[in-house]
Amino acid sequence: MNVIDTRLPELLRGKRPLLGMFVGIPAPSLVEMCGHAGVDFVIVDNEHGPAGIESTEHMLRAARASGVIPIVRTLEPDILRVLDIGASAIQVPQVNSAEQARRIVAAAKYPPIGMRGAAFSTRAAGYGFFAGDRHVADSNAGTAVIVMTETRAAIEQLDDILSVPGIDAVFFGPNDLSFSFGHPGQMNHPDVIGAIEHGIERALAHGVAPGVLALNPEDFHRWRQKGARYLPMVLSGLVGNALRATVAGARSTGG
Repeated sequence: MNVIDTRLPELLRGKRPLLGMFVGIPAPSLVEMCGHAGVDFVIVDNEHGPAGIESTEHMLRAARASGVIPIVRTLEPDILRVLDIGASAIQVPQVNSAEQARRIVAAAKYPPIGMRGAAFSTRAAGYGFFAGDRHVADSNAGTAVIVMTETRAAIEQLDDILSVPGIDAVFFGPNDLSFSFGHPGQMNHPDVIGAIEHGIERALAHGVAPGVLALNPEDFHRWRQKGARYLPMVLSGLVGNALRATVAGARSTGG
């Protein structure tokens, strides 16, 4: 089989809302658990998480083994390395202009579409077993590009950003938006909600899948009903909530 899971671009073009999970702890076992639980995708968080390139590679292997699509949230300079180790998609934070979006697409795609550097000895090319034209075609068609719009400036430039060919999804980060709009940490502030709803509308108009953070199933369904189709939760938050509830239940005086 091919090393790269190439399902995501087609899924993002579909109508079914996709449930994902941010995994910020560099543990392949957590990725496997997400796959066994049935989530559609995991996001290895290399923006705020501590994983190095080798840990990330092992997490991508765990995703392939458990059948879940692996995305890496990565800073722009690391795009090539992340794709060479077999990520199915990149999710790049703080995209504020069409020029930056074009640069990201170019870094993610081989010529003639983009300017990605080629090396067929990589894990993504099966260490040479899936090299050449097959690897190039699979990578260009099956690797998704997801941009994150997290500032007032990005919202103001959104139509230009979404007009860039090669963008498969746009993710609206409510926490950073709350800071940018002057309401730090207030992710449900009307200004933040209004910006995200506007963003979803514009993304759908451009044929780009809109994505929003969902902290719980209620958030998932709320944003799904607004038109969002790319909806990750946060694994550490879910584990933390479960731990708090378990400890509270065990220490309660009832029972």
